[in-house]
Amino acid sequence: SRVAVGGLSSGADFAVQFHVAHSEMVSGLAGFAPQPYRCAVQRFSKDPLEDSNPNVPHCTGCEEGKTIAYDHCLQTPEVVDVTLLQAAAQDYVTRGLIDNLTHLARARLYIYRGTKDPNCLSRSVENTRDFFAQFLENASSQILIEVAIPSGHAIPVTGRVPWPCGLPPLHILPLQNCAYDAAGIALRHIFGHDLADPGDVVWSSLKWFDQEPFYGDNNNDNDDNNDLDVGLARWGLVYIPESCKQQGSNETCDLFVSFHGCGFVFPGTFEYLVTQQHWNNWAETNRIVVLYPRLRSHGLTMSQQNGCWHVNGQTGPDYATRSAPQMLAIRKMIEQVHALKFQGSILPF
Repeated sequence: SRVAVGGLSSGADFAVQFHVAHSEMVSGLAGFAPQPYRCAVQRFSKDPLEDSNPNVPHCTGCEEGKTIAYDHCLQTPEVVDVTLLQAAAQDYVTRGLIDNLTHLARARLYIYRGTKDPNCLSRSVENTRDFFAQFLENASSQILIEVAIPSGHAIPVTGRVPWPCGLPPLHILPLQNCAYDAAGIALRHIFGHDLADPGDVVWSSLKWFDQEPFYGDNNNDNDDNNDLDVGLARWGLVYIPESCKQQGSNETCDLFVSFHGCGFVFPGTFEYLVTQQHWNNWAETNRIVVLYPRLRSHGLTMSQQNGCWHVNGQTGPDYATRSAPQMLAIRKMIEQVHALKFQGSILPF
């Protein structure tokens, strides 16, 4: 069975770093406005410096007491040197911090940016494409990049989502009705064009699951100053299709892990995202389990308080390696959930 990861914004960045670090486990990526691996903390020759601050607490290539702008890879993509990022990833392999990049050879990637995205500027996701291209057997066929849909900073969908495609000021909302089924296009590219058409969601198949067994003592709800705080909420969601619940089946089920973006710490927002992205519709007819890890507001930085994934070095310079707190927690989660062996409680949605 296969594992793929994906997400929007901060979730896309985390999907990239999880895929690269765990390339032996993960074979596909669906990234919506993703930046390249470890790009957020890497200073390039044309990057201006600023005084150290907690938003980018660890900067590679900066002098002492200095750092780089938050989201510089998305806002100033012209400064990015992809070869420097590729070399840094290879160094991580040599040091045993991530999987060997040869495992990326057959990976399949879907990369998206809306033409009206104000947070992720033109050419930024092309840098992500170029980062992966060196490691693939046939980049032109293995990477599907879509940069022509007039959406904002969002996952484009079809159906009843009320927010129009790319219309300010709503162009920053995470789901936009662009008459474009990004979930289906991404999954067919990653898992194969023979996927069946999407079906109706079976609501009893969407369950809350206890995330506590996967973060253990590294999730201190009472210590916002704890840099090693995983930041996971107590409960996440998982969609298990009817066909994957059947006992005795010789067929395996694939797994897709969907990482939310920033801002889903407010009541009801996470649940709305999970039910409207269309991953579940495709999962139901194609034996795909969909895992939705969930973060809470934590830490002291702007991004942590907003429930963003640790993609800016918040947990230390090794934040993008296998042993980083969030990376380790998600790996444990995948190992258990993929086998449908839940250590915690399961509750109806």
